[in-house]
Amino acid sequence: MEDLLSALNDWKPFRAIVVGDFMLDRLVHGEASRLSADAPVPVLKVERREDQAGGAANLCLNLRAMGASVSALGLLGDDTEGGLLRTILAGEGVSTDALITDPTRPTTCKQNLIGLAQGRHPQKMFRVDVESTEAPGEQIEAKLLAAFEAALPDADVVCIEDYNKGVCAPALCIAMIQRARSAGVPVFVDPASLSDFSKYRGASAITPNRTEAERATGMPTHAEASPEHNVKLARALLDALDLECVVLTLDRHGALVLTGGDPTPIPVPTIAREVYDVTGAGDMMLAGLAAARANGVGWRGSVRFANAAAGLEVEVFGVAPIPIEQIHNELLALHAGKGGGAPLARRGARPGPGGAEHGQEGGVHERVL
Repeated sequence: MEDLLSALNDWKPFRAIVVGDFMLDRLVHGEASRLSADAPVPVLKVERREDQAGGAANLCLNLRAMGASVSALGLLGDDTEGGLLRTILAGEGVSTDALITDPTRPTTCKQNLIGLAQGRHPQKMFRVDVESTEAPGEQIEAKLLAAFEAALPDADVVCIEDYNKGVCAPALCIAMIQRARSAGVPVFVDPASLSDFSKYRGASAITPNRTEAERATGMPTHAEASPEHNVKLARALLDALDLECVVLTLDRHGALVLTGGDPTPIPVPTIAREVYDVTGAGDMMLAGLAAARANGVGWRGSVRFANAAAGLEVEVFGVAPIPIEQIHNELLALHAGKGGGAPLARRGARPGPGGAEHGQEGGVHERVL
């Protein structure tokens, strides 16, 4: 912990490329106190609408809050939602030059209907998705790769946030990882829930939850997995994908870190939290890992940092970037044995429920540390 705290005292800006599936999270808030007369469904009386960065776009904002200069690389549609997402990212200082417009597909938009009944907490009632999961055509793929090659010389880290919406097609993902590896730039991957992780081969680190790792390795368990089983999962991924590190997230059991240079697995325990909303925990985990590694922190310390950042995130309703200063204070408090303090929702963080895609398609709940 001392090494991590020392790095935080001397935290330096860094440069990141974020590759992945960029989404607009649209939050439609209202009162839901009655049922429809023509069907047994609640009626939402809309009071306000809010648009937020989701998916890989949320990862960009997390990295910005940790001191990074960020270049966003992905696909948007030629539509109003794509324009809104560009504006949100640019307003937070994210470079959108490498966001390619593809007029054949819509911008991924997750519309969340959020009702407040009888003065209670806001509750997500329903979600409407507009998206395409098709892989990009050859011309668009060539543009993405060219944009990546142009941005790579200035990058300290590359983050791949894959929600299986088509952008991280196997050929493109493999090409980007190979180019980054040749350039000596580490690549950190938050994988999609897939049966085959081969497109991530050669990355520096991967951060699956246990369910995702079991699906990718074909090593399922029907009971709560033993530590030995978790180590086998991490080892299988490490060896098959030629990785430097596997960070296997284990819900309330924290995380397991396994590196190629040390056969001994490192457990990183969880911290007791007042969990409010798991949205965005996977994005925060990846951001924290990449940020710490970009600042020269070892693997164990980097996972501790990411663990603390993700823990703060789940205490927020919805998604909100966690400033580096707040993560630093959290780690100082934990090091002093004082625990984590009050939930972030009472510390002035911006509330609002987002649309965590991994929560429905891969289990972001198992990323919560």
